[in-house]
This record gives sequence, structure tokens and C-alpha cells, in this order.
Amino acid sequence: MRQAIQKPTRQLKTILSSFMVAELMVFILLIILGFSSKNLKAQNSCVTKEALQKEDCVTSGQLSFALGVGIGIRTNPLNNSDNIPLVLLPQFSYYGDNFFIENLDFGYSLFDSENSQLNAIATPSYDSVFFNRWDPSNIFVDIGVNSVNQDAGLATQEDNLTQIDPEEVSKRKFSYLAGFEYSHTWQKSLLQISLLTDISDIHSGSEARLAYQYSANRYFSTTLGFTWKDKNLTDYYYGVDENEIIDNRGAYQAESSLSPFVRFSFNTSQGKDSWRLSLEFQKLDSSISLSPLLKDNRVITFFIGKYFDWND
Repeated sequence: MRQAIQKPTRQLKTILSSFMVAELMVFILLIILGFSSKNLKAQNSCVTKEALQKEDCVTSGQLSFALGVGIGIRTNPLNNSDNIPLVLLPQFSYYGDNFFIENLDFGYSLFDSENSQLNAIATPSYDSVFFNRWDPSNIFVDIGVNSVNQDAGLATQEDNLTQIDPEEVSKRKFSYLAGFEYSHTWQKSLLQISLLTDISDIHSGSEARLAYQYSANRYFSTTLGFTWKDKNLTDYYYGVDENEIIDNRGAYQAESSLSPFVRFSFNTSQGKDSWRLSLEFQKLDSSISLSPLLKDNRVITFFIGKYFDWND
């Protein structure tokens, strides 16, 4: 039996996996509500004159559309797969009194104060972008597991030579997640936490996202964060089943995963027709990168171009 090397990230994954997703959601939401209660104000704080002067507030009922035209790329870590070009990037948004749409995200504001917001949201699982070139998440681009058996728990260099049937691999489907998203702003910082679970009946997996953004000024911002995926979600996209193998090697079943990322964004203007540059680096968890499907342990997304805005 292969012995797993204990790393800090693997220990953290074990702790996270020991909790049921529902219990984790309730626990974190109680903390969030207690933290926000001190500055909770009337819902839809963008109604006030002072709030409307803020750059991050929008008028209720506003419909916006923008198209980014430029040059960019998203690297594809899958074996025998081309990188994904980013040339035309549409952006669409609508904000009602409580309901909103941002590209592929749908949400309903449960409360909204001057500094805090709690939403119920539905959002894609972005792992399918590597398996399907025309996946919706490759069009609307936001720039701005315990081991299962003795032979498949960890992969070696030899295991990565497993011959895979490409027609079976391409069957990874686009899936939708739903849950809660909490945001809190102060001074030049933004903290966002999302707790999500599959509602599309594709993999029955769950996902947690955390991101911290610091804006040095109105033009430049840096974002740090990570995405945690449970065993079901990670294994659906990066595991290898017996029917996908065309040689005599064993299948690969992925564990839960914890993948950090960093993003740098530059915007010449908060108004219309602005130039934008974005660079994101994501380090894939070993449970993903050791899959026979992958050739790389990172994903780099880069785009530079001009956005043309049309507002209702």
C-alpha cells in the first residue's frame, strides 16, 4: 500500500471532510450573521443619495451589457488539450430590488447593508471549462478526497501514462451549484465567502470559495483566495473510471481538493470603454494534478483588451 505524504494542505482537507456540508453551512452562516448584525441597515442601501455616489452601487432595475475585445488565454492542464483563447468576452448584468444576474450567476439578496451583503445564489462549477471548448464559462469569463483503494489513492509518474479514451473524458458535463454568498467591505478591502452544493444532479458535490481583494487605488487590485471541492465534485471531473481506460492499468479516484489562486487586475476607468488587464494564477491541488488526465498542476488566465459598455 502506498503511504501518503502528510502535507499541511492534506491535513486541512481531512478536517474539512470530517464535517457534513449542511452543518458547515449552518455554522459559518451563524458567524456571518453575528458579525454583520452590528452594522445591518435597511435593505437595498443603494437607495440613499450618499450611497448612489459610491462606485460599487447600482440603480435598481439597471441592465448592463459590455463586450471585451482583446487578446488572452486560459491554459488547459489536461493531456492532449489545447489552451483556450480569450478574444471576445461578453459581460451581462441586471439588478432588481432584490434579484440580480451577473453573467452566469443568479442571485437573490437576503439582506444588504452599507458594508455587508448576504445572497442566495446559483453559479456554475467552473471545472467543466477544460473539457469543453464552448463551455459557457469559457465565454463569460470573470477577470476583475480520502483514498479509495490501495492501488489508486495516489498516482505515480507511471500511473500518469495510463491511456485514456478521449470520447469518454469529454463527457464531463456543465453543472450548476447553489447556496449562500457573503460579502463584507471595509476601507479598500473586500472579503467574499461562498458555500455551494450541486443542484443540477450531475455529481452531487459541494464547493466552498473564499476570496480577499485589496484595491490599492481605483485602477489596480489584487485578489487572494482558494476553492475547496469535496470528493464527489473533484472525482467527477478528475477521476478516471474503468470504462474510460483502454489499457490494463487501474482507475484513479480523486480526493477532496483545496486549490489556492492569486489574481492581479488593472482597469483604466470605472466608466465606459475602459482598458482592462487581468492575470490569474491557480495552483491545482495534488488530488487534481496527480490525475492521469492532467499534464500540469497549474492554470494561468491572462487577458488584455478594451471593454465597450452599453447601459440601459
